[in-house]
Amino acid sequence: MHVVSNAYGMYCPEALQRMYYYPAPVYSGGSWGYYTPYLWFDGQKGGTAYTGWQAYIADRLNQPAPVTITMWGDWTRTQSSGTIYAQFRNDSTETINGTVYFVVTEDSIYRVVPNGDQWHNHVARDYLPNHLGESVSIPPGDSVTLIREFNLDVSWDASMIEFVTWIQNPTMQPADSTKEVWQGATLDVDELGIEEYESHQVTQSRISPIPNPCVNGTRFSFTIPAGERYSVTFYDVSGRKVKTLGGIASGDEESIEWNLKNDQGNRVSAGVYLYLFQSTDINASGKVVVR
Repeated sequence: MHVVSNAYGMYCPEALQRMYYYPAPVYSGGSWGYYTPYLWFDGQKGGTAYTGWQAYIADRLNQPAPVTITMWGDWTRTQSSGTIYAQFRNDSTETINGTVYFVVTEDSIYRVVPNGDQWHNHVARDYLPNHLGESVSIPPGDSVTLIREFNLDVSWDASMIEFVTWIQNPTMQPADSTKEVWQGATLDVDELGIEEYESHQVTQSRISPIPNPCVNGTRFSFTIPAGERYSVTFYDVSGRKVKTLGGIASGDEESIEWNLKNDQGNRVSAGVYLYLFQSTDINASGKVVVR
């Protein structure tokens, strides 16, 4: 976030705008202003000294969090594009109203800059879809799953890409002038399933819709252990949930069909929809084309 120009090829305007999400932390010359680099940190103002940051962050990581985040995804290497999924589960006894953010970061960038730094890690490359985030409300014991599509720029080192998500309290804390981050998670690009060959934890050929593309409906066939709950949730390309189907496995081959209607009983429009299959041991994802 301390990159304020593109002279060294690391400038991200969305990341710079995130700095102004917090109040100006430094008082100098009779007014408050922004000073980089600066650590915004839950519980206290982190300051500008790198030497103290690690201890602050390590201490914060040891505090219990009310949210559990699970991330997975898939991508097409040849096109440098793919999809990230993140499930946010509320482990507390109160409803959580927060804002969720997704950012693409790159590590091991070698650039010699005026302050003497040579190697740069966790450099923000892109916010998905932007730095404003998405508001969510999660009842106790419930969860929400958000979906983000991404495209990697050819100038980035794809092998050094990491996806970061977090859920944050949008309300300013009066004691420290920060907005508490309840939980965060990361997913390395090497952990993504390869869409040409496989998805997360299960091959596409094992759980995939047929027919696809479809006109009147599509069907999933699969076999999982008896007694396991399973569900298939469909989303539009913006990440809004369209329809959820599910059941309890009998141990024999199961079949579940989507008639292309949403939760309100209306037929969906033609286009691309994302699906997420979930059971105890499987998270499979992909796309359905409706014509």
